[in-house]
Amino acid sequence: MKKILLLAAMSAIPMIVSAQKYRTIELKPIAKQGWKYFYDLKPVSSPVALEVPLISLQDDEINRYLKASRTWSTVGAVITLAPIIYFVSLPKNTYIDQSTFWLVIGGTIAAQLGCEAIKHAKLEKAIDRYNYLILQPSGRSLGLQLTWKFL
Repeated sequence: MKKILLLAAMSAIPMIVSAQKYRTIELKPIAKQGWKYFYDLKPVSSPVALEVPLISLQDDEINRYLKASRTWSTVGAVITLAPIIYFVSLPKNTYIDQSTFWLVIGGTIAAQLGCEAIKHAKLEKAIDRYNYLILQPSGRSLGLQLTWKFL
């Protein structure tokens, strides 16, 4: 009897739990202002949060740009470790003059900012492709397009 009640309770759990249900969510456009991103006109705390809507389209070009963006983010993180590795690897009692110190620190900061700029450029290309795909009209819609050239 206990086994039957346990089996009945376990078979009823998936019907009760709402996590088993699927919901369809309409994708919203992503806007960019400087290095700040907005999804549905709401600010996004981190560009990493944009990966969910970007990946949801399953577009090869978007995925390639996202992978490149993640790669540049990793390169920037590794570059940040360069001064620590350099200064720790020096023999003990080695004098570090001020110009060498600032050259290593300044070079690291410049390289880190360069990696961030490239990362955001790749992410911007992914966002442009995403916005193009979700905002283009379907083949069933009626419309009129006018074009002209200014001489």
